[in-house]
Amino acid sequence: MTRILVIGAKLQGVEAMYLARKAGYYVMVADRNDDAPGMLLADEAFIADVYDEKTMSSLFQKADAVLPAIEDINILTKLEEYGGRIGTPVIFDKRAYSISCSKQNSNALFVENQLPIPAVYPDCGYPVILKPDGLSGSRYVQKAYSPSEVEAYLAVHGLDGTVIQEYLEGPSYSLEVLGDGQNAFFPQITEVICDRDYDCKRIIAPAQLSQSEEQQMLAIGESLARSLNIKGIFDIEVISHHGQLKLLEIDARLPSQTPISVYHATGMNMVEMLVDMAQGHVEKVRVLPSRQVCVYQQIQVGDGQINVLGEHIMSTCRHLRVHKGFFGSTEAITDYTEGSLKWKAIVITTGADRLQAQERFLDFIACVKRECGIADWGFIEG
Repeated sequence: MTRILVIGAKLQGVEAMYLARKAGYYVMVADRNDDAPGMLLADEAFIADVYDEKTMSSLFQKADAVLPAIEDINILTKLEEYGGRIGTPVIFDKRAYSISCSKQNSNALFVENQLPIPAVYPDCGYPVILKPDGLSGSRYVQKAYSPSEVEAYLAVHGLDGTVIQEYLEGPSYSLEVLGDGQNAFFPQITEVICDRDYDCKRIIAPAQLSQSEEQQMLAIGESLARSLNIKGIFDIEVISHHGQLKLLEIDARLPSQTPISVYHATGMNMVEMLVDMAQGHVEKVRVLPSRQVCVYQQIQVGDGQINVLGEHIMSTCRHLRVHKGFFGSTEAITDYTEGSLKWKAIVITTGADRLQAQERFLDFIACVKRECGIADWGFIEG
């Protein structure tokens, strides 16, 4: 049995462990926080500091592959050091990460490769979107409608650490790119739907794109795969503005949300694909067509309401567990305990098409209300 060591039990670690278990691997996780959300998802969990060389060396020796689920360049560098010394492959591309961890560096790469991006401030109209250069996700992302709002943001966050671009309306899409330095694979394009705070609340796999949009997305992926010569994984986020895709950002690490969605839509397991490539078995990697539609979303239950919200709500969970058929859903990852009226969950529903998958989610909500005795609680989209 393949033994995988996941470093980090937060949301990326939850993704990694969930898929590693689906691949039939023996899963070990190391995190210095014993209350990290995903600590119960592994076969073995270790409370450990990455800089504890004795403990980490022992864990590396037990593993066939190591998958970092953390975004700290110093820790990632240390993991590479262990891997090189002990001979355990670490699934991480340092060069790609050093580019993608900075939106300014990423934009320079996009321009160099003549890839389409939103217009850059101040050479664009309002509203604009402001993002921290070195943070992934939605933290500190803000829309501004005037110069005074831009100045107020910069007074707090600083110009050097901020990326400012035109704000574009349209659907957002994501695509993972996996590679071994010679071959690149493009599993599936997904649709990304965000809440009012720009945090992803729903993934739909596969996305519904026009043929032109799909061709544009794959061309962007192929261009970046060549440029980065990726050994590992990165994901691409774009927005479609009047049918033209604009590249927003890339992240060279295992993302959360989309890999699980793609797994349920196609059967492709990105963690398994990454491990196969890391072990030199690229011939095992296959890109599969969709077999159904997956709708993946997070809910928060409590205080008289059921809310669909961005994934940040899951970061404070403890003791997450996987429940198949949870209140009629396909599957859920949740901190729910029997009788509780305050809990959170990642809810996965599937169907032959979008309508059927979403109807199954609404049936799930109805079942939660009925079984938990909260029929009068409101259901609110974030």
